[in-house]
Amino acid sequence: MIRFQALPPEQAIGFFEQKGYRLGFSWEDVWQTEHQAAFTVAKVTQLDILRDIRAGLDAALKDGTTFADFRKNLKPLLMEKGWWGKAEMTDPLTGETSLVQLGSTRRLRTIFDTNLRTAYSEGQWERIQSAKKRFPYLRYDANNSEHPRMQHSAWDNLVLPADDPFWKAHFPVKAWGCKCNVTQFNRKMLDDRGLDVGESPPVPQYTYTNKRTGEIQKIPLGVDPAFNYPPGGRLANLPRFITEKIIQSPADVGANWWQAMQPLQAPGVISVFQEFVMNTFADGTGRGKFAVAGFAHPDDIEFLRRQDKAPQSAEIAVQDRLMVGRKADRHEQAGDALSEAEWLELPVKLADPKAVLYDNDTGNLLYVMDAAVDTRTQKLVVQMDFVPKKPKRKINMARSGFKIKQDDLIGGVNGGRYQIVRGNVR
Repeated sequence: MIRFQALPPEQAIGFFEQKGYRLGFSWEDVWQTEHQAAFTVAKVTQLDILRDIRAGLDAALKDGTTFADFRKNLKPLLMEKGWWGKAEMTDPLTGETSLVQLGSTRRLRTIFDTNLRTAYSEGQWERIQSAKKRFPYLRYDANNSEHPRMQHSAWDNLVLPADDPFWKAHFPVKAWGCKCNVTQFNRKMLDDRGLDVGESPPVPQYTYTNKRTGEIQKIPLGVDPAFNYPPGGRLANLPRFITEKIIQSPADVGANWWQAMQPLQAPGVISVFQEFVMNTFADGTGRGKFAVAGFAHPDDIEFLRRQDKAPQSAEIAVQDRLMVGRKADRHEQAGDALSEAEWLELPVKLADPKAVLYDNDTGNLLYVMDAAVDTRTQKLVVQMDFVPKKPKRKINMARSGFKIKQDDLIGGVNGGRYQIVRGNVR
């Protein structure tokens, strides 16, 4: 029998460690499945404070830190940085200034309990999936809190197959302060305890509107809006979530965050881009679609800031039309096109380019990379804050990618057209 409380922490730690960071004013700013991929605390708008809180939770998961120790260690840090008690804050969405609650013992308790329980819950779900052939049934265990929710209490001792759709909507934790859990059984265990497999209960829904986005949803009764997402979606959603959130983050925040999280997150982002490349070459038609191949280094962003050219965000995206279509055909005819294999390798090379140059004439960044089987170097020209037809928003987009003689780049540097941001073209 696999109990919620007895789970070894490896899966829970892995879930929490792979989370990124997301700054938000309201709890509705980071919505539902986004919590599976990003750590956030409402009203925390400084990355260093968010990191302090997360460090305390990391210790709680790995070392079994109690809430008393969590609060004792964290409260002085938060007070020193001004994130304690009540203070006036301006909502970046509405521009309205109001008195809001920052840190408090009660808020720290909510942060502690919610993050640890959701981490253990996601870890348990992974365990359930790997063990469900031997233990194919789950029993809902409610009434573990002083004031249990009536809807949750109604499901106490409900036994359903592990693959029943009920669990996608109601696998705990599904509400603030919820202490429900599940236990995994095989048929013999159920028989020994006199338990029967039930039928998936009908669950009424209610309508909820996210006041930050206007999105309207039907949510199952017994589920708080912030928790209305299925378990186990973190791994599938993580790479796309990460790229989207870096696009939405200020350039310096996104660039620094990516440097910190790259060892954990890079494989997923690389996989998504490589899938995009393979689909593009299989299709053979440039349709204006794009994917993120990497992210600018903090040094690149700082250089652009000094040029008064700071971009809105840190991503580096590539359109399919650079790989197939008229522009790609021109480079193919000129003999300097990148091959499919070279496009597939692009994310790895962008993470550690030979050099990054600044074009004084255009304001573009040039990412210079060694070619695997060619005496020439690869050059990716990135226009910052480019606005494609779809979506109509600023994004850092590669405008060309091809091979060039190293002497041509050296000549551009010596002639004053290019400035070296970092690295060396020789």
